[in-house]
Amino acid sequence: MMKVARSFLVTCIILTIGTFIVFQGLNLLTTKKEPSTVRKQGDVTNTINFLAIGDSLTKGVGDSTQNGGYVPLVADQLRDTPGIDNVTTANYGVTGERSDEILERIEQQQELQTDIKKADIIVLTAGGNDLIQTVKKEKLGINEESFLKPEKNYKENLSSILKIIKEQNQTAEIYVFGLYNPYSSIFPEMTEMKDILLSWNSATESIAKKNKATYFSLSHLFNGDEKSVVSKTGNSSEETDTSAFLYEEDLFHPNDKGYQLIANELYRVIIDHRVVKD
Repeated sequence: MMKVARSFLVTCIILTIGTFIVFQGLNLLTTKKEPSTVRKQGDVTNTINFLAIGDSLTKGVGDSTQNGGYVPLVADQLRDTPGIDNVTTANYGVTGERSDEILERIEQQQELQTDIKKADIIVLTAGGNDLIQTVKKEKLGINEESFLKPEKNYKENLSSILKIIKEQNQTAEIYVFGLYNPYSSIFPEMTEMKDILLSWNSATESIAKKNKATYFSLSHLFNGDEKSVVSKTGNSSEETDTSAFLYEEDLFHPNDKGYQLIANELYRVIIDHRVVKD
């Protein structure tokens, strides 16, 4: 009788262990199938890191929302684009900075260097304050010779800026803004400024090309008098009223309409480049 009881007990233990093993095996097989339909932690998403560097145009002076001018506007349009999961932005715009001061920040500011290294898109505005300081210095005695040395310094600074950016990030798409003439509608007789801007913008476009960056024409958008392979808006000097896009308090920086104009065109250019690259 005792032998039968022990035999029955051993049989029950064996069956229990066997059932447990089978259950765990089935559970393991089930859990192995779940990750195929669920994104694993750490998987790469299609996120764009958008970095803006420059002067007051990047800072967004004239933007009534004080959110950063064209930067958040472009970011919102990118977020609404199919295939883009998220867009992060970093705005390193500082009002009043010349190209040499922007260069100094890029050389010395570690936080900025970190953001350059992880950026997918980098937009640069520089040169406006170099130009304006020369205008203020010369006042009514403005002539093309007055801008030769400032232009030379600007070209050297811009070349150094782009060289450093490329050294820190080989894959980012880089867009370099040209300059525009905010006084073209108010003082159309200032023909010297048109020639000076053309010279500076031609130099900017050439330097951008040498550093595998894309030149973005603001003169074409705001003045309608500079053709660019980038811009396709079809504006002309006869149909462009610059003052309609300028901040009323200084008639120099863009207003909300101006920043929206920049954002719309920059977004189109970015998407065109991504389509071609893909």
